[in-house]
Order: sequence, then C-alpha cells, then structure tokens
Amino acid sequence: MFRFRVVLLTASLLIGTTTAWAAEAPKTFDNEYRAKLYGFNITVTNRLTKTQDGKYDLLFKADSMIGSITEQSHMQWNQTQQTITPLTYTYARRGLGKDRDAKLTFDWPTKTVTNNVQKTSWEMDIAQKVQDKLSYQLQMQQDLINGHKDFEYQIADGGRLKKYKFTTVGEELLETPLGKVNTVKIKRSREDNDRVTYAWLAKDWNYLLVRLQQEEKGDVYTIYIHKATLDGKVISNF
Repeated sequence: MFRFRVVLLTASLLIGTTTAWAAEAPKTFDNEYRAKLYGFNITVTNRLTKTQDGKYDLLFKADSMIGSITEQSHMQWNQTQQTITPLTYTYARRGLGKDRDAKLTFDWPTKTVTNNVQKTSWEMDIAQKVQDKLSYQLQMQQDLINGHKDFEYQIADGGRLKKYKFTTVGEELLETPLGKVNTVKIKRSREDNDRVTYAWLAKDWNYLLVRLQQEEKGDVYTIYIHKATLDGKVISNF
C-alpha cells in the first residue's frame, strides 16, 4: 500500500506540461497517463486551464480502485520575468491509507505561506520564487524552453522548504502508445534515499511529458502517456 502511494506521489511531482515558447504564456493542456501496479490500473489526469482573470489552474489526479490523490495549484504567470508564482495549493488523498487534506495559501507581500493540514494551521516564511508541488512543473518547462540543463527549486512541502534537483542526462528516441518521439531525459535524485526518478519529455512537442519511471531497490515502476491535448488540439500520433 505504501509503495502504491509513493508511485502516485512521484507522478504528481514530475508530471506537468506547458506548450509555451519562451516569449509566450503557457498554453492549456489535458493529458492522461496510465500504468499498472500490483495488478491495479492507475489513471493519471493532468490538466492546465486558464481562468477568466488570466491566472492558471493546474490539476493532477491519480485514480485507482483502491484510492485517489488529487492536487490543484492556482497560479499566475509573469510574462516579463518568465516565471510562475503559486497562489494556492490543495491536496486530497482518499483511500491508500488514512485520508489526508492540505491547503497552502501564499502571501507574497509578506513572503509567508499559511499551511492548513488536517485542520491544523501555521505560517512559515518563504523567499521569492518558492514554488508549490505542482507549480514548479510549469517553471521547469519554461526553463527547458529557455535552454537550461540543470534545475533546482525550493518547494513549500510538508510545512517546510525542500530542494528539488533535476539534471538533463541525454536524449532518446522513445516508443510510446502515441508513436515514436524524440525526447529529453531528465533525472531526479534524492540525497536522503536511493530512489531515482526519470522523466522523458518530447522535445519537438514543447517538452510534453510522455513517460515517467521510478527505480528503487531493484524495483521499476513506469507511467506512460495515453492521451494528450495541447492548446485544444488532440495529439493522435507523434
């Protein structure tokens, strides 16, 4: 059960796509990923929508017959600085052990974030450019488009600030359920354990995530893209 939850959480930390060119705002998307773990089918929905006031909502939802994880980030885009700024983040886990709810509210004038986890609330100080567990995904996409190879972000996570580090390890022609596609392979490693996560991003499709793989103690878990829509246009084949 714990391993199942970890894989779903890992997916949420790396899945996120934007179709933005460097001088443009993020485009909307609606993608679906699928996997099987311990005999259970997992469906992951990742969706970016633009709100009426010009801000963005990013949704991650992983569903299986034994539970679900839903995360949402409300954020704004700074066109001049090419940066994403999170405003609120919510998390809900149902099944997969004990239910859990959390909400983070960012106050940028005072550089604080209010954490409300399981009805317990507290504040912590944050620095400029701190991200939440979803918003950094769009920032990494923009950084890739702008030519960066290595990435490090401060994430408000679990009531404290954590560093997420990523490295570009190469390029690969990847076979996917939507056909072959040229990808950039990104690695995330952690200092506190031996878990390693790889993500393959379609370089000719504005770094759309097409595959996610987690490796730990000889076990390998993989999530593949199944459906993709970029800026309202369905991708039937790469």
